[in-house]
Amino acid sequence: MVVNNMIKDNVISRLMQLGLSEYEARAYISLLKESPASAYEIAKNSGIPTSKIYEVIKKLQSRKMVQSIHGDRSRIFIPQSPDEFASTIRLAMEDSLGAIKEELKEFKTDIETDYTWSIRDYDGLILKAKRIIDTAESTILLSIWPQEMELLLNMLTTAEARGVKVIVVHYGATNIKIGRIFKHPVEDTIYAQGDIRGFAITVDSKEALICNISRKKIEAIWSMNSGFVIMVEEYIRHDIYLVKVITRFAPLLKEKFGDRYEGLRDI
Repeated sequence: MVVNNMIKDNVISRLMQLGLSEYEARAYISLLKESPASAYEIAKNSGIPTSKIYEVIKKLQSRKMVQSIHGDRSRIFIPQSPDEFASTIRLAMEDSLGAIKEELKEFKTDIETDYTWSIRDYDGLILKAKRIIDTAESTILLSIWPQEMELLLNMLTTAEARGVKVIVVHYGATNIKIGRIFKHPVEDTIYAQGDIRGFAITVDSKEALICNISRKKIEAIWSMNSGFVIMVEEYIRHDIYLVKVITRFAPLLKEKFGDRYEGLRDI
């Protein structure tokens, strides 16, 4: 089985985020690609020094990720299936997170919520957006481009399924069937004027995240400050008002401001 090196590196990185060492991740992937295998074969296929391989295998066995079976001449090893591994990790993490959440409450004092939190990497932006969506109870207001919608669609679908009202201003054409979609009619002009995508989300009128995304950098701010939340929410609502007006009076507005409404943004 041929695996792209970039995909392999990403998988190793993700396994390390779950607490595995690099050698453990490489040994497990090696066994998924070729098993059963002896310790020597695992070391050879994964690039792990033979002096380290038994220590690595022992750690994987303690994690229940690898099991030994008897071969013709020596012990050989088989891996836990990816589905079983993922389920085991998920259940263990849910148990641990549930327990530590309650235990940490013993240390909690009144926490200031008026601060703002800066985010300057794309993965951090998407992770924060997913967390916000996951905790939504009543409403989600969202202004989004197709690139980010693709990454957040499953979370939004799950939120809607549990009764959350989802309202989206979407830049560009879309066939997505979720909540209420308002297609922004001037996406070409906006993008051409700065090569920057905007992103904004508010949840339950309690917290907000807003961001500019370009090829060079990410500039995002998250906060539960009530003034900040109101500002972001009104920003999204204003775009909805604009969509309604342009949809209703499109011919007249195109005559006045151009076919792509480029004059509308000329202030």
